[in-house]
Amino acid sequence: MIIDAHTDVLWKMLQDPSINFYQDDDRLAVNYPNMIKGGVDVQIFAIFVSSLKTSRFEYALQSVDDFYQRVEMTDKLQLATNYEQIISLLKQKKKVAILSIEGAEVIEGDLSKLRTFYRLGVRAMGLTWNQANEVADGVMEPRNGGLTQFGYEVVHEMNQLGMLIDLSHLSEHGFWDVMEISRSPIMASHANAKRIYPHPRNLNDEQIKAIIRSGGMIGITFVSEFTAEKNEPDIDDLLRHIEHIAALGGINHIGLGSDFDGAEPVKGLENASKIENLVEVLSQKYSSEQVQKILGGNWLSYFKKIL
Repeated sequence: MIIDAHTDVLWKMLQDPSINFYQDDDRLAVNYPNMIKGGVDVQIFAIFVSSLKTSRFEYALQSVDDFYQRVEMTDKLQLATNYEQIISLLKQKKKVAILSIEGAEVIEGDLSKLRTFYRLGVRAMGLTWNQANEVADGVMEPRNGGLTQFGYEVVHEMNQLGMLIDLSHLSEHGFWDVMEISRSPIMASHANAKRIYPHPRNLNDEQIKAIIRSGGMIGITFVSEFTAEKNEPDIDDLLRHIEHIAALGGINHIGLGSDFDGAEPVKGLENASKIENLVEVLSQKYSSEQVQKILGGNWLSYFKKIL
């Protein structure tokens, strides 16, 4: 079983109405044919409109509609909104989708809009993208501000609803604020280890250990820019991030968070059909049980705690 915690497919589809998720089309790294070839069983689809300057709520609603009308319109792939549905669909040999928001600016400072997305099937949200919003500062804001008062309300509401809180892109100050107040384990759906490569989007050792202590998850991301300082980072470079997190005690808290269709991936993992290349490398380093945990078992255990 393979679970991928982040793809920006819906962002690409929002920009190009001609894209067909069920066709073998090079415009998408994650599409149904590539999920079949790569053995991806559960895919978290991000609703990303954070780079837009206006009407983010409306565009996010359009992205949700795109998912229902253009992705989940067959019985081949179906949305799950709780752990029991995930297990049931997997037993039926169907591909499973989970909806996530990337950047709480889409709720425009209004908790009722968060609840609206929840009722539409969204079960995860990243609190920021790279910049500041009504909830907190993103990781690229120089001032490194933490949660706002509204941000505290959002975390509380997400805990109440049973939503996955995603700290990818969040400032370090905001990260520690959430760790202090969240009643549920948190995740970084797509981030690597700063000790291995010091990109601002990666997590330092104290953040990694805090996620582990909380019972949360880190989705190793395939983004080349976050992996190594070389022209073409590859799977071996990605493996160093996995090994480092495992060495910090995180073997039960590592999963995949590709960021396919959102950024340039490392060599050998160009699209979802190539995940078998990562499986081969992992199998040379870890036991079959550990490999299965990294590929999907750890994510499944995490979902069971919250969804």
